[in-house]
Amino acid sequence: MALAKKGLRRMVVGDQIFYWKIRKIVSHNEKHNEEYGIPVQHESEGQLLLIYTGFCRSIDYGREPMNISPQFIKSKIIEAIDLGWKFDQPGTAVKLVNGVLMSQ
Repeated sequence: MALAKKGLRRMVVGDQIFYWKIRKIVSHNEKHNEEYGIPVQHESEGQLLLIYTGFCRSIDYGREPMNISPQFIKSKIIEAIDLGWKFDQPGTAVKLVNGVLMSQ
């Protein structure tokens, strides 16, 4: 499954190119206090990574705003690779949650 190209942000980690995205529109689930998995994918459109960090834009539930920086995303990509993410191979999406890589 490939990420939609519109709104992608480019990230170089080592000599590899990745793309990531945060939706501009807040989803229904986010409005109801569900955290958002930030999608990341290698340029070869291999296995999709969803980074869960507690990021949610629900102000109605008393959450503090969280800024997601490119440096933060880069550190999570490196963490996922160290944990065994096969970014350049096809496969089902994986989640990175609290330092653990899980199947979708």
